[in-house]
Amino acid sequence: MSDKGFDAEVLVIGGGPGGSTAAWDLARQGVDVLVLDGAEFPRVKLCAGWITPQILDALELDPEAYPHTISPFSSAVLWVGDTPCRTDYRRPVSYGIIRAEFDHYLLERAREAGARFANENVRTVETGAEGFEVTTREGSTYRAPLAIGAGGSKDPIRRQLTAQAPEERMVVTLESETRVGAERIREHTPYYEVPELFLEPDFNGYAWYFTKGDFLNIGIGRLGDPRIRDAHPRFMEKLRDLGRLTPELEADLTKFRGHPYKIYDSVPNQAHGDRFLLVGDAAGLARHYSGEGIRPAVESARDAAAVARSALERGRFGAADLEEYPQRLTGRYGPQKAPRFDLTRWIPRSWQGRIVEGICRSNRLRRDWVFGKVFLFDPEAAVS
Repeated sequence: MSDKGFDAEVLVIGGGPGGSTAAWDLARQGVDVLVLDGAEFPRVKLCAGWITPQILDALELDPEAYPHTISPFSSAVLWVGDTPCRTDYRRPVSYGIIRAEFDHYLLERAREAGARFANENVRTVETGAEGFEVTTREGSTYRAPLAIGAGGSKDPIRRQLTAQAPEERMVVTLESETRVGAERIREHTPYYEVPELFLEPDFNGYAWYFTKGDFLNIGIGRLGDPRIRDAHPRFMEKLRDLGRLTPELEADLTKFRGHPYKIYDSVPNQAHGDRFLLVGDAAGLARHYSGEGIRPAVESARDAAAVARSALERGRFGAADLEEYPQRLTGRYGPQKAPRFDLTRWIPRSWQGRIVEGICRSNRLRRDWVFGKVFLFDPEAAVS
């Protein structure tokens, strides 16, 4: 137990990639960290499970040494209408992982570094002059000088201690991931272990068909649009028409489930306050357009760990003392402000669709802008 009756020096709420990375980074520096999460790991976490080399770099993780499913992707297919547009690369530019395996591995790595773990559900959070206090549904109370919220868009610190702007937009998804066997998957697609992306007809999102070893991951995401329940059946029908789904395969799929999360756009989220820092989806850091959340979670967790160590050394934990953290986020992801010129306001909707379609059909623009700028694949690695 730490000084002043504290149960830890830092409380981390959430054991996903952001929380476990922050805990690992702090624990290996000798900080006493306690991670709280109500789930029993390994636990199912619905997500496309698509990570880039930059995530592995931030995690200091060698893909060759990772002991679980990790499928290297050296190609990607973008469907534009009924046309598959493929881009090939000379080396892996992304990897497919299974979140149940990946998250458990990262949490165990944090525990091996010295972080402690309590399998409890956080009920209330409170910050004051004497410390940060958490109560759980199991009846426990934990106190620390500082807390890191890594519980996603439903993080209790985000929900209870920050205000969400009414105009913030959320990505809404529906996803299913099933172990069906590699041989069986190969029977349904000519693009085994090649991510397939399907643009939504109105370009307000995209769907995917990912094959990762023995696993099949199918999903769809739309930005700020509750009509995803209408878009999902349309996408499933397209997969049936393409032969990606047969009645037998579809019957074995796990149930489609959804979750909303905030993207990093012109509507800012509060990322820190007195005695707390928020990382990943709790801070609304998911990338615009792609919706990727794992990389921002890991990167912001490393930033939060650095700021937390500095605060512990100084013994000061007010919002002003933690101001370095939002500065780091702005330096990493850019300021959250509306674009000076919003072309979507001046270009007719029909023209916007033609422009996007033209970009996606162009080999060079698809390589440089769609996969390069949106999904962060290295354009220099592309096969010309």
